[in-house]
Parts: sequence; C-alpha cells; structure tokens
Amino acid sequence: MHELVMRIHEPELCYVFARNARHRGHPELALQAHRRAVDLRAERAGASSEVEFAALRAIFAYEEALSYSKGKRTRATGTWQMVNRSGLVPTIARRLASGSDASVDETLKELGMEEYSFAAVRDAYPDAFGRMAA
Repeated sequence: MHELVMRIHEPELCYVFARNARHRGHPELALQAHRRAVDLRAERAGASSEVEFAALRAIFAYEEALSYSKGKRTRATGTWQMVNRSGLVPTIARRLASGSDASVDETLKELGMEEYSFAAVRDAYPDAFGRMAA
C-alpha cells in the first residue's frame, strides 16, 4: 500500500483521498484508499477474535462494494440486523448459503478486495463454520 494511503487514520478521509485520487488520474491509489477505509472501519469495530475481525472486514468490504457499484454510500442494513440477531459468523454463513452475492464478488475483485469476501472468511476459518454445522 502506498505511503500516502497508509498515513490516513480516518475512514472518512480515505473516501476524500479516493475521490481526489480518481479526479487526478490515480485510480490505483483510490482503490488502495477504499481498502484502507475497510481496514480502519474493521479495526474500530472492536472484534474479540481473529474470525470476528475477518467477518467484520468482510461486511465492511461488502458495503464498500455496494457503494462502489451504486455510486453512493450504501449501508448493508439487512446484514447488520442479522448480525445483531445472530452474531457475525452465523450471518456470514447465512449470506453464503443464500448465494446471491455473485455480483458483489465481482465488484470486490474489481476493487482488489477479493480476500475480504464472505467465502474467503469461510475458507480462512473453516473450524468456526464447521462448528455451526454441527
């Protein structure tokens, strides 16, 4: 990640940086700023374990993909409601079972955040998802 992007410590400033970078002809820096915003938001959410951090990061990346594809800030309201009712890992499992995130996965690939997808979380922490099936 570029040094200028790493200096940013506020997600909101990442979005400003991304917009400015895009206008100045540096789309690669804009993508890095979006990724940095996702990382910062996940760090601030206060996960109690690595799998929870990865799940939070995946949900924030999902929001980023929705926002990118719609052209305006979009919140994953239904997903957050599910998190409040069921928890992070069960929500990721349900989102994967629904199978309706193919277009989001393409957008995540376009943003360079494919390792932040729901499937990547499941693949990285199979034990957490295996316990749910039992």
